Amino acid sequence: MRINARSFTSFIPTERWVLINKLVQNMTFFPIKRSLDWTRATRFFRPIVAIVAILLIVLTYATPKALASDHQDTTFLATKLTAADLTDLFVFESPTDPNNAVLAMDFDPLIVSGETRPFDPNVLYQFKIDNTGDNIEDVVLQFKVNGKGSPQTVTVRGPSSPIKVGTESALVPESSVVPLNQIFLASNGIKFYIGTRKDPFFFDLEQFFKIIPDRNYSLQPNPSPPLQVVSFRPAGQAKDTLAPFNVHSIIVELPRKLLGSGKIGVWMTTSVKTPRLRNRNFAQIERLAVPALNELFMDFKAHNNSNLQTPTQDAKNQSKFIQAFVKAIGRPQGIADAVISVAIPDVIQADLSKPSGSYFGTQLGKNFGGRRPKDDVIDVTASVVFGNAVTGISTGQIPGLTSDNVGPNNANFLTVFPYLGNPL
Repeated sequence: MRINARSFTSFIPTERWVLINKLVQNMTFFPIKRSLDWTRATRFFRPIVAIVAILLIVLTYATPKALASDHQDTTFLATKLTAADLTDLFVFESPTDPNNAVLAMDFDPLIVSGETRPFDPNVLYQFKIDNTGDNIEDVVLQFKVNGKGSPQTVTVRGPSSPIKVGTESALVPESSVVPLNQIFLASNGIKFYIGTRKDPFFFDLEQFFKIIPDRNYSLQPNPSPPLQVVSFRPAGQAKDTLAPFNVHSIIVELPRKLLGSGKIGVWMTTSVKTPRLRNRNFAQIERLAVPALNELFMDFKAHNNSNLQTPTQDAKNQSKFIQAFVKAIGRPQGIADAVISVAIPDVIQADLSKPSGSYFGTQLGKNFGGRRPKDDVIDVTASVVFGNAVTGISTGQIPGLTSDNVGPNNANFLTVFPYLGNPL
């Protein structure tokens, strides 16, 4: 079959053609002594490798740029390692057993209906739980996929005390091996579901990116100024941008006592091995807990630096972005103080001694707190930042931004484990 390379790649920028030419002209195969036969082999393979190089670059440029919330936290995660791209963390009381709590982690977003996307065995996924109030993990749950082909399984480690804390992680002892896309009951009474689910997050993200263009990775490095649009779309016109997509999920229901006995803080991380750590430990590449925190307040270019930190650093790091954002939109310092008081450090707070709760309830309502999949976290946050909820401050309100007018779709949720809806 003949390939017309010129017409097939006509949209590739000139600088990419320079790269292709260098790849082909300077191609080396292995550092061994060249012989006459090897030279002939090189001549044979060189055009094949050239075509492969062209195809790779074509595929890179042909891939459409997608939109998502923390669903595409940095350009690297959005384009190079989507399997490590964390999207949402849920911590809530079990609807079926008052002695249990549920932890759910979503990652690897924008999976379309019918797509079977393999899990990445190179990524270590972790729930980290602080139960002493110092924002340092006391309990960890670790998950690592086995193999690249079908069927894949997942090795679960913990819950147990960490061997190392902070941004470097060592594997704790194994506790279970879990199949994908099946409910699994471990011998210690913990239930697991690791597989594809309907993305539960609901948000008119398309309109949000018009309001604050900087938060869209595909518009970097020169986004338009913020607040050229100062209103979400009205009810009936607002769109749930993530409605057509599935996501990968790790969902765990376990006895509360395995996490602690009172107030806890929970966050999640993804980590990979790196040559920098010669001890074979894992280096953190993303961290996430409170929804819309980075996405609303933090400059996109600062996301990666935040991902490489721990909750102990949030007071001096993320707080300054909250203060700067609130000042930039013309609202009083009291708004920033209120947000910082409930959202910093970047952990989901929950009180295991309380039977049930509401979003930010540990901080504001003295209840379980946490975050349930149906909690309208966007409206809660927006009504404080742009309205007068919680603070009672009316100065500088922007009424059109206090709600995105998108609510939960009951079809995306289940009343029983694993609680997140079946994939599309």
